[in-house]
Amino acid sequence: MNYYFHIPFCRSKCGYCAFYSEPSPEPGMFDAYLDKLERELDAAPLPPPDTVYLGGGTPTLFDPARLERLFRLIRQKLAPKAGTEISIEANPETLDRGKIRLIRDFANRISLGVQSFSAEHRRTLGRDCTQRALQYAIDLIREAKFPEWNIDLIYAIPGATRRDFFNDLATAARAGATHISCYSLTPEEGARLCDRLQPDEEEAATLWEAIPQQLAPWEFRRYEISNYALPGHECRHNVNVWRGGLLCGFGPAAASFDGALRYAQAASLTEWLAGAPPELDEIPGAARLNEIFAVNLRTASGWTPHLWSRVPGADGWEARLRLARSAAKETSPEFFDISPGRITLSSSGLLFWNTIAEVLL
Repeated sequence: MNYYFHIPFCRSKCGYCAFYSEPSPEPGMFDAYLDKLERELDAAPLPPPDTVYLGGGTPTLFDPARLERLFRLIRQKLAPKAGTEISIEANPETLDRGKIRLIRDFANRISLGVQSFSAEHRRTLGRDCTQRALQYAIDLIREAKFPEWNIDLIYAIPGATRRDFFNDLATAARAGATHISCYSLTPEEGARLCDRLQPDEEEAATLWEAIPQQLAPWEFRRYEISNYALPGHECRHNVNVWRGGLLCGFGPAAASFDGALRYAQAASLTEWLAGAPPELDEIPGAARLNEIFAVNLRTASGWTPHLWSRVPGADGWEARLRLARSAAKETSPEFFDISPGRITLSSSGLLFWNTIAEVLL
């Protein structure tokens, strides 16, 4: 089982972000969240975790005492083993030496929201973080010797040159990260600066195509459309979820998947605290299989007969081969690499994954 905890609190709201969060929260909101989380974890027996992921929001906005309470609840209720991947998202301006010690004692993977190493470009994004705080956070993470750590970057920022982004990639790799996530700027509806942050889509595609070559000197490889890792350092939580693994989510806006039904908790702290029922996403079994099939085609490794057989309720491999061949005819044969033992997308297919997914679904 894979567990996701959505901690919906941020110091401020970044201009490009439409994820649910509560900026500048009152301390009482933290305690109400943790009290409700404790009740939910107590409500039913939970299977042992393969992965635990703490996202947000900004989990590290919690002060040390509340972070410690959160970690204690997860340890007591889920009892993660030594091999459990435990990830936590962090923003540089919320980290200090005491928090890093607490986090390192609990988690073996940390994901740092950098977005850009340029203060100017962070200001364009509405990202509230100083150069000093960023460098201090990186120094702390390196000193703590996390076995896995990720840096998040955004490209195609208005006003940023290709050289600026390539410098960001090199800086992230030289910092010692084992994993780098690169997201094209995509202001979602409802984001604070949505109207102002309009990327050049053609330039974004050019930058995406250049990332593997830029990261090659450090031996990073693309293993999913937006994710790059040193060999053996892929995010296991994400890989499991992309392949249709079971997911149990806690907190407002957290998603879950039981093998057939997807559901999301209310995207409101107030409603979640009041016990609002989750929003259900119930579709026919065949459509669910096609959805899972399409999602994992975002990865460089794609599907094999063995991986597909592990999907809940999976149909036969021959049916998947027929579907892939049909989609290749409808889109472009150049988008697919299909053999009896594997189905993957080519580099051009990954770039046009949205088009392919529409056909598969």
